[in-house]
Parts: sequence; structure tokens; C-alpha cells
Amino acid sequence: MAKEIIEVECPNCGQTISVPTDEFVDVSETPEAKRAIIEGEFFLNECPECGDQVLVEYPMMYMDPEKKLNIYLGPDHDDDLLDQMNELELPPEAIDREAIFRLVSDGLYLVEKILIAEKNRDDRILELYKFIIWDQVEEAFPELEPGDLLYMFDDEEESFVVWPSDNGNDEKLTIPLDEELYQELVDNYSTVLAIPPGEYAEVDQEWIGERFER
Repeated sequence: MAKEIIEVECPNCGQTISVPTDEFVDVSETPEAKRAIIEGEFFLNECPECGDQVLVEYPMMYMDPEKKLNIYLGPDHDDDLLDQMNELELPPEAIDREAIFRLVSDGLYLVEKILIAEKNRDDRILELYKFIIWDQVEEAFPELEPGDLLYMFDDEEESFVVWPSDNGNDEKLTIPLDEELYQELVDNYSTVLAIPPGEYAEVDQEWIGERFER
């Protein structure tokens, strides 16, 4: 399939960069795409003039059939995009009740959703978890904004990364995930946070804030 080409200007030298785009990414067919997205390489494009790496995000549907995960990346999308995506009504027999449909507004949130699925976690519960620890983190980082707490994991642990933090060694503050608290939230709030099967949702701090008062 021919790729659409978009043109952007290099912020360093002003050269026009031609960027081939992928409207659909199915990682069952291109598993290397998942790695590239997670490692932050997928949306990087080298300027042919100065060699700078330029981040160019664009609308894209990410699909992982094994995880039953469907994520639409809509960078800086309009407020009504979610309503538009949910206008199409599917017959009940065509809906996989276990499938996950999400909307995200930038590549960092896309990475987070992919990592959450890799560990078989529930993004709704993790957003509630962030909501609960928010005040504690905000005391140390008064400029904390929605989206600044991100779920990540490495070989040693799962944690939340405080994105605006820096300890001076180019390392960010992390808050380990408490498994007992996570499971307690799963047991008590999974039903409350249910999303209709087949429906897209933008599950973030704004979404959770519409359901709970701080």
C-alpha cells in the first residue's frame, strides 16, 4: 500500500522534510513497529540537510490483535473526535467484548497504553491509581499537570514516572506500583469504570476526574 507523504519544516535549519506516514499499524504483521514506537524511534525523521532527528506525529491506528488492543493516535485532536469515532454502531454479534478501544492525543500516551497492555494491566485502574497519589506527588512538584504521571516498567519493577522531574543526572523520579493497592482498586472499581463494549474512550486524568472528586 502506498504511503501518504506529508511535508514538514525542520525546526533547526528550515529544510522541508518529506515524511511517509502509516495510517494503520498492525503489529501482528509488523512486530518491529511496536519496538520502534516503545523506543521512541517510530515518529523520528532525519533532516536530509542538517541531520537533526525531527519528531513528526500524525493520525494513526495502532492494532495489536494478540492483545485485542486498538489505539487511535490523534495528535492535538478536536474535542468532537471521540464522538465521531463512536457514531458508527456495530451489531452486537460483531463486537468483541474483550477488545480495548482507546484514543490518545500524542505519541507518549500511545507508548504508555502499549506498555500497560504488555503487562496485562487495566488502564482505567491505573488512571484511578494516579488520581489517588496525585496530591502526594503534587506537593513535591507543584507544576504537575495532567499527563505528567506515566506508567512504565523495566526488568526490575513497574512504576509511575514523574515526567517533569530530574534528579540532576538525567534521571526521573519514579513511584513503584503497589500491587496490593492495584488489586484493591481492581476489586472495588472495575464495574464502576466499565466502558461499553466496542466503544472508544480517551482514558486519562480528565476521564477519571469526570467520575471522581478529588
